[in-house]
Amino acid sequence: MKTNNIEMITIGEELLCGITQDNNFFMLAQEVFGMGLKINYHQCVGDSKADIFSALTIANSRSKYVLLTGGLGPTIDDLTREVASEYFNKKLILNIQIETQLKSIFAKRKRKYTSLNKKQALFPEGSDIIHNSIGTASGFFLTKNSTKFYFLPGVSKEFSLMSKNTFLKDLAIEKRKSNLYTFSKTLKIFGLSESEIAEKIKKVNFKNTYIGYRPYRFEVHLRLISTSNKLRDAKKENQNIEKKIRKLLGLYIYTDKNITLAEHVVSMLLKKKLKITIAESCTGGLLSDMITNVPGSSKCFDFGLVTYSNESKSNLLKIKSKTLLTHGAVSKKTVSEMVKNLNDFSNSDISIAISGIAGPGGGTNDKPVGTVFIGMSKSKNIDVKKYLLHGDRESIKLRTCLIALDRIRNELIS
Repeated sequence: MKTNNIEMITIGEELLCGITQDNNFFMLAQEVFGMGLKINYHQCVGDSKADIFSALTIANSRSKYVLLTGGLGPTIDDLTREVASEYFNKKLILNIQIETQLKSIFAKRKRKYTSLNKKQALFPEGSDIIHNSIGTASGFFLTKNSTKFYFLPGVSKEFSLMSKNTFLKDLAIEKRKSNLYTFSKTLKIFGLSESEIAEKIKKVNFKNTYIGYRPYRFEVHLRLISTSNKLRDAKKENQNIEKKIRKLLGLYIYTDKNITLAEHVVSMLLKKKLKITIAESCTGGLLSDMITNVPGSSKCFDFGLVTYSNESKSNLLKIKSKTLLTHGAVSKKTVSEMVKNLNDFSNSDISIAISGIAGPGGGTNDKPVGTVFIGMSKSKNIDVKKYLLHGDRESIKLRTCLIALDRIRNELIS
C-alpha cells in the first residue's frame, strides 16, 4: 500500500562509485525527519535508462511522494528527462521561456550557448516547471496513479533550495491535513554507544513518541518525535519522555541545541570567563582548530602549540630529556610534564596536553596504535588519563579531540 510513503531516488554513477557522497539524501532526510516524518525508501541508480525507468516503476507502486534528483544536465549521460518522457508517455516539449532564461545566463557568463544546452529547456508535455533561481537545470513535477513525482537537479545548493520551495512545502500541507501535530527534541550524547543508550532507556514507555538514533562523529543524536491530535499533548509527552531520559543518561547528554560539542564548550568557557591553552602532538592542532572555528573563541582561547617532535617538546614545553628517554613521548609522565609546564608559562585557567599514536604505524605491544594520553590542568590540579582507541588515523585524532572537549565540559560543570 502507498499510504503516505515518501521515497527518494538519487541518480549518478559518481554516487555508486563512491566518488561523490549523497549529500542530497542526507539533507532531505534531516529535513523530513525534523517535520516528524521519515523517508520510507531510498533508491540510488546509475546513469542507465533501464535502471531509472525501473526505479520510477518501483517507487510508483509503493510511495505517494517521490523525489528524484540528478540527471537533468546537458550532457549525454543526463537521461532523466528522456526516461520521464517515456515513463509518463509524454513528449518532450521545448519551453521557450526557459530557453530564453538559459541564453541570458550564458550571455552573462560569457559562455557559448549550444544545442546541448537547449536540452535543459525540454520538459515532458503537461509537466509543471520547478524554476531554478541559481542554476541552469530547472526541474519539473508530474503525477501518475496518485503518486506525486518531483524531478530536481543534483547540485546540492540548487536541490536544497528547490526542494524546500516545492516538495517539503507540499509535505507540510499534507501533514496539516492529517490533523496530527508533532513536537520534537534532539538530545546530543557523547560517551555512550547506541546499544548502551538503548539499554539504559529501554524501560521508558514512549507509546506516541518515535525515538531515532543517529550516530555522528562518535556522538549519538537522539531524536524524540511525539505525535498527537493536539499540539499541547504532543509537547507534554515529549517533555515527559525527555525528563525520564535525562534522568537515566545524566551528563552524557551535552546539549539539546543545534550546536557542536566544541561550540558548547566555548560557550561554557565564555560564560565563566575562563581562558584555555592547548599543546597537541598526535592530533596535530585539530583540537585548537575545532575550538577556534567557533565565533567568539578569541575571548577564551589563549594559544595552541603543536609539539609533534621530541625536540619541540623539549624546546617549547621544556620536557626533560630523561623523561622522554625513559618513558617515551607517549606516556603519562611526558603528558603530565607537558600540561604542567604549559600551565606554568601560559597562566591560563585550563591547560590541555595530548600525546598518542594515531597510526597506522608506530605501535608496540605495550603501546599499540590508538594509545592516547590526555592531560588537563585546572587550578594547578593535574589529571592525566590513558585511552585505548580504535579506528584509522583520522578517526583516532577526531575521537581524541572529542574526548578532550568532553573532559573540559565535565570539569566546567563540576
